[in-house]
Amino acid sequence: MGKSTYEIRIAGTMPVDLLENFHQIESVEPAGTILHATQLDDAAIWGLIDALRDAGIELVEIRREAGLTPKEG
Repeated sequence: MGKSTYEIRIAGTMPVDLLENFHQIESVEPAGTILHATQLDDAAIWGLIDALRDAGIELVEIRREAGLTPKEG
């Protein structure tokens, strides 16, 4: 499967040291916390989910953003 763009909503804030491990995260919005990640393949999204769980961060919602075409490359 190709790479997709996701919106990941978590409770609380994202630790900066954990955020630095995921260069695909382009923006973080304070509303709880909303992460926007691009160019994630299945392995990368599962890696992010596992990292959040290992850090004790509650994952509220994750969804593929509609209307955005994955970039080739």
